[in-house]
Amino acid sequence: MALLSLPVELLELVIECTIPEGFESIALTCKRHYAICRPFIHSHNSRRSRFHHFVYYLKNADDVVNTIWTAFDLIIRIAVNPIIARYVVHADFTRDSKSHNRPRDLLADSLCGDSVLKLLATSAELKQAGLNWREYYAQIEEDLQARRYSQYAAAFLMTLLPNLKTLILPKKWKPDDATDKLVDIVVSKANEPHFPHHRPSLAQVTKLEVCVSDVAQSRFDLDWVLPFLVLRHIRSFYGISCVAIGVDGHKGTPSTALQGGFGQALTVVDLWACCMDPSAIDRFLCHTRLLRSLRYSHTNKTHTGPQEWDICRFITAIERQVGPQLEELSVSIRNFHEPIAPGETSTRGFHRLRKLELPLEAAVCNVTTATVRLAAARVKGGTSVEDGSVDGGDLIISDLVPNSVSQLSLISNGTGEHAKILDLMFRHFAATRASTLPALEGIHLIWPHYADDPYKEQYTKLLLEIEKTGVVLTLNDYPSCSEMIWQE
Repeated sequence: MALLSLPVELLELVIECTIPEGFESIALTCKRHYAICRPFIHSHNSRRSRFHHFVYYLKNADDVVNTIWTAFDLIIRIAVNPIIARYVVHADFTRDSKSHNRPRDLLADSLCGDSVLKLLATSAELKQAGLNWREYYAQIEEDLQARRYSQYAAAFLMTLLPNLKTLILPKKWKPDDATDKLVDIVVSKANEPHFPHHRPSLAQVTKLEVCVSDVAQSRFDLDWVLPFLVLRHIRSFYGISCVAIGVDGHKGTPSTALQGGFGQALTVVDLWACCMDPSAIDRFLCHTRLLRSLRYSHTNKTHTGPQEWDICRFITAIERQVGPQLEELSVSIRNFHEPIAPGETSTRGFHRLRKLELPLEAAVCNVTTATVRLAAARVKGGTSVEDGSVDGGDLIISDLVPNSVSQLSLISNGTGEHAKILDLMFRHFAATRASTLPALEGIHLIWPHYADDPYKEQYTKLLLEIEKTGVVLTLNDYPSCSEMIWQE
C-alpha cells in the first residue's frame, strides 16, 4: 500500500529499478502502475525478445548494428547499455564466431567508444584472477583482427551475466591458462552467499550444455567443462561428443574450483555420442550424490582406431558411485559394430531404478561368461552340463534388471545372435515374472529396420509370451529412442 501512495516521479524511479526482473509483475499490479510503466514497455519487450533466449546470429550483411555474431559483439552491447546483461536468461553460445570471414565490426566499435575499455579496466574478476586488463584486451583484439574465435572474449562474457539460468558453451571453447583463472574466479564468486538483488555472474545457472557435432571426428574434452559443474545450482548437464579417457586431470592450469568437488547438485546427466571409459565415468560421478537420471550413449572417438569398450566395468562404476540413488539409467552404443570387452554385468546395486535402457550386448557378455564358466566346471568334473550351454533366463534377467524397474528398454542389432539372447531371457517369463520383475509394466524393444528373419520370428514368440503377463511390449526403430519419457 505504501508503494501506491508514492508520487509519480518516485514511482518512475522505482519502476526503472525493477527492469527487467520485476518490471512485468509491477506493471500488472494495478491500472496506475501499468499507466506509469507504459513508456518502458516497448523497449522492455524489444530487449526481452532479443536477449531472453540469446543466440548468435547474422541478421544481414549490411546490418552490423543489430548483428551479434561473436562474444565481443555482445560485450560491446553490454558495455554501452549494461541493462542488456540482465535480460540474458538462456544463452546458446554454440555458434560464437562460427564464420571466420565476417569483417571486424568497425561500426559497432565506433558506437561503443571507450565503454569496452572501461568495462575491462574496472573488472573485479580480472583483477582477482591476477590478469592485466590491457594484456587481456590486446589478446581479444588480436583474435578479432585475425577473424578467429576469441576464448578471451568468450570467457570475459561469463563475468557479465547475473540472471543466466541456461548456459550452452561455445563449440570452440578450449582451455587456456588465463581464461581458466578467470572462470575459476567467476565460479567461486557465484558460489558465495549473496543478496538476491546483487547476484554475481552465473550464480543462477541451473542447466549446462555442450553442443558440438555428434560425428566420430568431433570431440569436446569433458575436463574442459568441469569448472562450470562446480556451480552449486546446476541441476542438469547435457553433453554431446564429450571425451574422457582414464583419470587425467584438467589440461590447463589445475582448477582451484575443482578442489571441493563438482556436480554436487546434479540430478540429470545426459551424455550423447560420448567416449568414456570406466575410470572416467567413475571419476565424473564421484560427487554426484543427488543424481537421479543418467543417460549415456557411447561411440569410439579415439585416434588409434576401434578399441574395445568395457560396458560391464562401465555399468559397475556407475553402480558403485550412484547405484543406490539412481532412478533412471540408459546405457547405449551408437555403432553396433564397435567391439565390446568380455565381462559380466550386474545391476543388483540399483535399488531405486524405475527406468532402465541397455543394449543386448550386456546380456551377451553375461551369457558368454556363464557359458565359459560352466564349460570350465564341466571339464574339471565339478558340474554336469548336458549341452555346455546356459539355460537360466530368470537368472540373466535378475542380474541385468533390478526388480524395482517398471519400464525396460532393450536395444538390439536385429541379428540371430540377439534373437537367441531374447529367447533365453524371456523363454519362461510368464512363469517367473512375478518373482523376478514384479514392478515391470512395459518393455520397449529397439531394433534396426534391417533385422533378419530369425530375429523377427523371435519377436513374435516374445510378444506372445509377454502378453500372458499383462506387460506391454512396444517396438521402436533404431536409431530412434524408445517411447520412455526421461527426466530433463
